[in-house]
Amino acid sequence: MSLSMPRSAASPSPVLALVPLLSSLGLLVLGSGLLGTLLAVRMDLEGVPVARIGLVMACYSVGFVAGTLTGPGLIGRVGHVRAFAALAAVFACVALAHPLLVDEFAWAGLRALGGFAAAGLFTTVESWINGGATNADRGRLLSIYMTINYLAYAGSQLLLGWVDPAGIAAFSGIAILVALSLVPLALARGDGPREERPVGLGLRRLLRISPLGVVGCFGAGLIGGAFGGLAPVYARTLGGGTGDVAGFMATAIVAGFAFQIPVGRLSDRFDRRSVFLALVIGVAAASAGLALLGPAQSGWLLPLLAVYGGLAYCVYPTALAHANDFMRPAEIVPASAGLLLTFGAGSVLGPPVASAAMALLGPAGLFWNAAATAGLLAAWTLWRMTQRAALPLEEQGPFIPLPPAATAPALELTSRAPAEPVDPSDPTDPSDPTDRGDDGDRRGDDLLRAAE
Repeated sequence: MSLSMPRSAASPSPVLALVPLLSSLGLLVLGSGLLGTLLAVRMDLEGVPVARIGLVMACYSVGFVAGTLTGPGLIGRVGHVRAFAALAAVFACVALAHPLLVDEFAWAGLRALGGFAAAGLFTTVESWINGGATNADRGRLLSIYMTINYLAYAGSQLLLGWVDPAGIAAFSGIAILVALSLVPLALARGDGPREERPVGLGLRRLLRISPLGVVGCFGAGLIGGAFGGLAPVYARTLGGGTGDVAGFMATAIVAGFAFQIPVGRLSDRFDRRSVFLALVIGVAAASAGLALLGPAQSGWLLPLLAVYGGLAYCVYPTALAHANDFMRPAEIVPASAGLLLTFGAGSVLGPPVASAAMALLGPAGLFWNAAATAGLLAAWTLWRMTQRAALPLEEQGPFIPLPPAATAPALELTSRAPAEPVDPSDPTDPSDPTDRGDDGDRRGDDLLRAAE
């Protein structure tokens, strides 16, 4: 892949050269992260039934999935800067339109359009960062990328405490942040690397490679989509103001960031399925605790929430890492793109399912739904552990921390090997290690003993 900036002895390091893009990323996450929470609070203030709030919030994921599919093609046609400028203008207009069209059906359409634009914006920045990375600095860039993403997302929630969700100023502020994110990227040198449309592996093939990985990614989307869309509504029922909602959301996000490294180390040192099982059991237990205690035991609320957020935000990267353990190097990027769509499908269904639980069981239904989803994932994991032997630890690939929302270029940045063309119609069964040969594949005969 060609690089966007020349390398020479006098040129800055890749990390310094990408500072403008990372700045754009931070501003973009600040704006887009605040809009979702703000809209959930605003709909609750407007008296929209929780079941319909869930449907409106799910529309963002519908648009985001569509944007991840079409974004690379748009960038390939017009270039990174023009694509970002156009999509930033769309997202800013979407933010400004919400207080002008106070109608849940209009908001559903705006939410889908905003998700589409956000996916294209993230794809633009992340693909440019990925194109500017080398094997020597890829790990450092990934760490910086994840840190900026998580901290900006948490910061966006804290901004909620400084605005009036019933007014227009908050939506205008979001539009300003997204517009400002265009400035660093527009002033960056070059126009980014050539964008290649990612080719994802089909669902059937992914299921043959790693049934647990596929179901785990889908379940992570169910849990994450429900929390991101409806946790602000739950937090408002605790009796506090918007500042308390902001603190509630930021606590879970910061905990998710803090848990990435310790959970990753555990998953690299033990059977990854056992770590995944412990994760989902922990999510189920923390969810049940939050559902049972609620505001009655407010002293336990934030500690339990931190445990929930820390574990829940690690479910997706752990499932993804487990699936990648069974991939050939050339399959990792296409498989990650397919698993991203699986996660996105879960994110679409998560808010409507959780909102139905809240309508039936009250606000605690949000966490009863998460407990039930995590419990089903635990049962599936236990069954899968009886169907396939564990990979030897030395055959497991590394756990890669991931932010709450990542597009295909970000997943390519985490890949352990350069992306190579993979034909999704290839009749070779990737779950059959005898098809992989003995040409130095790191799994070799050990994978044969682990296959079903």
